[in-house]
Amino acid sequence: MSRQSTLYSFFPKSPALSDANKASARASREGGRAAAAPGASPSPGGDAAWSEAGPGPRPLARSASPPKAKNLNGGLRRSVAPAAPTSCDFSPGDLVWAKMEGYPWWPCLVYNHPFDGTFIREKGKSVRVHVQFFDDSPTRGWVSKRLLKPYTGSKSKEAQKGGHFYSAKPEILRAMQRADEALNKDKIKRLELAVCDEPSEPEEEEEMEVGTTYVTDKSEEDNEIESEEEVQPKTQGSRRSSRQIKKRRVISDSESDIGGSDVEFKPDTKEEGSSDEISSGVGDSESEGLNSPVKVARKRKRMVTGNGSLKRKSSRKETPSATKQATSISSETKNTLRAFSAPQNSESQAHVSGGGDDSSRPTVWYHETLEWLKEEKRRDEHRRRPDHPDFDASTLYVPEDFLNSCTPGMRKWWQIKSQNFDLVICYKVGKFYELYHMDALIGVSELGLVFMKGNWAHSGFPEIAFGRYSDSLVQKGYKVARVEQTETPEMMEARCRKMAHISKYDRVVRREICRIITKGTQTYSVLEGDPSENYSKYLLSLKEKEEDSSGHTRAYGVCFVDTSLGKFFIGQFSDDRHCSRFRTLVAHYPPVQVLFEKGNLSKETKTILKSSLSCSLQEGLIPGSQFWDASKTLRTLLEEEYFREKLSDGIGVMLPQVLKGMTSESDSIGLTPGEKSELALSALGGCVFYLKKCLIDQELLSMANFEEYIPLDSDTVSTTRSGAIFTKAYQRMVLDAVTLNNLEIFLNGTNGSTEGTLLERVDTCHTPFGKRLLKQWLCAPLCNHYAINDRLDAIEDLMVVPDKISEVVELLKKLPDLERLLSKIHNVGSPLKSQNHPDSRAIMYEETTYSKKKIIDFLSALEGFKVMCKIIGIMEEVADGFKSKILKQVISLQTKNPEGRFPDLTVELNRWDTAFDHEKARKTGLITPKAGFDSDYDQALADIRENEQSLLEYLEKQRNRIGCRTIVYWGIGRNRYQLEIPENFTTRNLPEEYELKSTKKGCKRYWTKTIEKKLANLINAEERRDVSLKDCMRRLFYNFDKNYKDWQSAVECIAVLGESTFFVELSETASILMHATAHSLVLVDELGRGTATFDGTAIANAVVKELAETIKCRTLFSTHYHSLVEDYSQNVAVRLGHMACMVENECEDPSQETITFLYKFIKGACPKSYGFNAARLANLPEEVIQKGHRKAREFEKMNQSLRLFREVCLASERSTVDAEAVHKLLTLIKEL
Repeated sequence: MSRQSTLYSFFPKSPALSDANKASARASREGGRAAAAPGASPSPGGDAAWSEAGPGPRPLARSASPPKAKNLNGGLRRSVAPAAPTSCDFSPGDLVWAKMEGYPWWPCLVYNHPFDGTFIREKGKSVRVHVQFFDDSPTRGWVSKRLLKPYTGSKSKEAQKGGHFYSAKPEILRAMQRADEALNKDKIKRLELAVCDEPSEPEEEEEMEVGTTYVTDKSEEDNEIESEEEVQPKTQGSRRSSRQIKKRRVISDSESDIGGSDVEFKPDTKEEGSSDEISSGVGDSESEGLNSPVKVARKRKRMVTGNGSLKRKSSRKETPSATKQATSISSETKNTLRAFSAPQNSESQAHVSGGGDDSSRPTVWYHETLEWLKEEKRRDEHRRRPDHPDFDASTLYVPEDFLNSCTPGMRKWWQIKSQNFDLVICYKVGKFYELYHMDALIGVSELGLVFMKGNWAHSGFPEIAFGRYSDSLVQKGYKVARVEQTETPEMMEARCRKMAHISKYDRVVRREICRIITKGTQTYSVLEGDPSENYSKYLLSLKEKEEDSSGHTRAYGVCFVDTSLGKFFIGQFSDDRHCSRFRTLVAHYPPVQVLFEKGNLSKETKTILKSSLSCSLQEGLIPGSQFWDASKTLRTLLEEEYFREKLSDGIGVMLPQVLKGMTSESDSIGLTPGEKSELALSALGGCVFYLKKCLIDQELLSMANFEEYIPLDSDTVSTTRSGAIFTKAYQRMVLDAVTLNNLEIFLNGTNGSTEGTLLERVDTCHTPFGKRLLKQWLCAPLCNHYAINDRLDAIEDLMVVPDKISEVVELLKKLPDLERLLSKIHNVGSPLKSQNHPDSRAIMYEETTYSKKKIIDFLSALEGFKVMCKIIGIMEEVADGFKSKILKQVISLQTKNPEGRFPDLTVELNRWDTAFDHEKARKTGLITPKAGFDSDYDQALADIRENEQSLLEYLEKQRNRIGCRTIVYWGIGRNRYQLEIPENFTTRNLPEEYELKSTKKGCKRYWTKTIEKKLANLINAEERRDVSLKDCMRRLFYNFDKNYKDWQSAVECIAVLGESTFFVELSETASILMHATAHSLVLVDELGRGTATFDGTAIANAVVKELAETIKCRTLFSTHYHSLVEDYSQNVAVRLGHMACMVENECEDPSQETITFLYKFIKGACPKSYGFNAARLANLPEEVIQKGHRKAREFEKMNQSLRLFREVCLASERSTVDAEAVHKLLTLIKEL
């Protein structure tokens, strides 16, 4: 147990008291207790712990007035002087947003503590405020003042989407509704809402001692043992009439896996199921209240060797009162006490009790003492040092003699770690995931776990919390491995009995890596939790090859996949020296993880990875063994049978059409790569290797969801390989990475968020798959006028039927993320995964919970498709009058309209409605198919009925044969169907085939060969029934997944339907001219850019005239049109100015000039443009600059000639010519 986590670490030990002092202190405590008694809640342990915990200033034995009792640790009270008032921005009755570690911002009410009568606690520099969380069942707690913000209502900007307090969680939305209701009341009325006045769990119990205790004893048995025994607390002096029964966990370490802590798990034992208090440094009620703002008190194991005594060792003589120490210190108190300490990290927690007088110094963990593990001496599995070019940082060399000295379980852990040194290993022990050594340090520092007692760094958490903790690590850039027990102790014993020679390493349950999770490989299964955002996260595999020796052109093979959808993109393309196409690719499909072939990247590509993709995980794979070539990739895809299909002549393997198109036309088998596809297939090989390493290759590749990636600026588009969005006839605009960044399409340049971006402005989609489609449309906007007009027609069509659209929008809001649900259903139903995946052998404690989640996901998908059908039914009623072709296609059924794209799902949905009892499955987590849906299950039931009927008929025959009507069957399990015959009938001559099995007073029981045979047939049928039920969910999901294309088509149609309603045309300039007044401040920057020169000049001129002469508002108008400056040089409403600069070596040749910008705004028109200086800084070729300068001079002379011609014409029209006009004409002539 971490010493810093205990109360005793924060107060110095006092010297032993003399007898007189003991009596005085005892009287003082009794007096303080008597003063605090009125209105005080019962305190576990009284004040005994206070006397031992720390001396401090002693309370006076007598006082003129009773001192105010301050509640510490949920019941430990000490008489103290009144504290000075603490300044606080909040007062009782205020509504605030509160933030607790690991939870979102939550609406709260500030009110006085029900026992202390104060709402503020101050410890050192830390100030905490007492609040009640608005929840279905209100809870309360102390929150740091710096994590409180005023609550201004759910309509405030900060509470809306994109705001600091925004959350889509239903429980928070309900809390905001309650807070809004309270906001309309005054503070006195609000305080009536403070109904939570019972002592909270953290105030009643101590995190440190109550609940679970680890006791490790030596045992002579070789088996691993886990038992629980109830221990009645022996704390004396407690004012409680009764205490909760505590449990301790007793473990044998003679043959334990991890030095005495590897508890094997038996999921069907009642005792194990009830030991919810056993935890590895985290809260034990993970299955409940994971979203609640109040933390569950963490209960920790204490490991005590020897006789298992729980007494605390002390260097001083204990007083009688010291034995009455309280056993409860609340988690809230611990958090408060942390304010006195240094920042809590892995080192600050690394204190081990029992270290004598030097126990306060930081402990050097056991793994930190291992010489071969130190950085300067570390080697990979091939014993290569870090400076070796082929050093593999993901592996570790562990000496064999060290492994032989480890316990069996720890030996297995080191073996797994040595092959996956870059992963955080979540090692299953019983119903907990344990973290050891360097992984435990990460768990404590990143997840807030607590160290277990001992010289080994050790922490952990319950199985049910894996999704939350693993996702937290993954989002912080760690890679997590989930190691499961894949056999029970009974299975281990059965395995050992079959072995000729058994070693101690055999007598331990098997464990296997069942999943490796990284940022780029999250599939959001029932164990991993739900996604935090709707947009796709890509895993990119990259293969590069220079096409010429100069390095000016290169070719890329790419494969990127969204693992949450199981959708692969694969392609190969040539690129320029600046890697323009590759930059565009990573901007359109930003990867969170990049795989590349070691030693094969160019300098330019490395620069992109370090700059544009600096936040992505990057991993180099070894050529050949890890990053496969094209031939090995194709061979592996066929050998692993990822794409098994039912063919006319049986079951075979067929490559998806996209991959088939990348193979050589002369090779019918598909093992020879095509001429221009080798890099793409090699990139796919690197991706497949990594997915295989993460153990998700089968579930993703078997979906056969491949699309060919072709850059949007390609001259030719193949229409034979793919029907993907990239190959449609619609031409699309190319927005490269620079454009996307400069225009802030997806992310702003201020803080990298979506605030203020085009995506945030137009993204009002109500479905997750609609949001993903919108983002792709923004990446590549249409520039084909036919397609654009068709979308505009769709908008007009929808605007005509606003009542229908309102109804459809409400239905769209009910749709779940069906794309990801389809992928989940496929993963559960995959027959490949069920056959040989380690997860199929894993022993899961929360199996029922996971089954319920799977069923809920499945039923949610069914409900979603039903809603889709309703949407189509509503839109079909008004579709006849629509002009838009695409809109008609997505809302028309394929069975009714030849051009319709929406599949008719009615028959299939009706079939699933009657397949099983939905509500029963939702509650129990088990699916029992109804008759006619599952042939295997139906046949097993029929055989059971047949055998049972046969046994009944046999019983009737034996009754007639013996002449006794009272003969009945007796027995259970495999001893069923024994003929129970009264003893007076057994004295007669019974048939020789009767075999005596058992007796009881008054009767005897017999079996016959016929009964044994029939019973064997019955047991066989029952086993087939049980197997069918166990595999029923997978087979039903597999059955559903057979129609994946229809389900996916429906999703795509609804995504497009929801998308078309959000295209609007915006005009910022029109808005300015429409709404500006004389009191407005208008800022216009280069209006007219991107248009033709004369169009832009005309628009800018008209806007300046409107602002200067009609609206007459304050305006700062910047322009690059010099003619505009000349036109308004004499206008009294316009003043000219420009940014000053200093020109050195000014001459006709711009390449010889040196420009220094002074960043000062001065009066007057800009004398000339310095665009050629910018061209020189951009390293444009000198001949290009010189040619551009000559052309610029020609244009200037042309403009001057036109101005001269204009002035001459105007002068000729005047009756008289003044001297000023003549002077102006002479000036223009000189300029020519």
